[in-house]
Amino acid sequence: MIRFNGCDEGYRDESIADMLSRHGIEVRGVAVAIDGNVVRRNEWSIVHVHDGAHVEVVTAVAGG
Repeated sequence: MIRFNGCDEGYRDESIADMLSRHGIEVRGVAVAIDGNVVRRNEWSIVHVHDGAHVEVVTAVAGG
């Protein structure tokens, strides 16, 4: 099981890039942290989410 943006979901052996794609998340302006550690965008295709991970995905929003 992993925790994705505050919601529990079943564990899948997949990269961050695969996870974002599966969730339909547009990657422009997005930051990803696993267990509180920010993962660089150039590592998203090689870093796999581990079982028990807490994944937070945040999107920058412009406006005022």
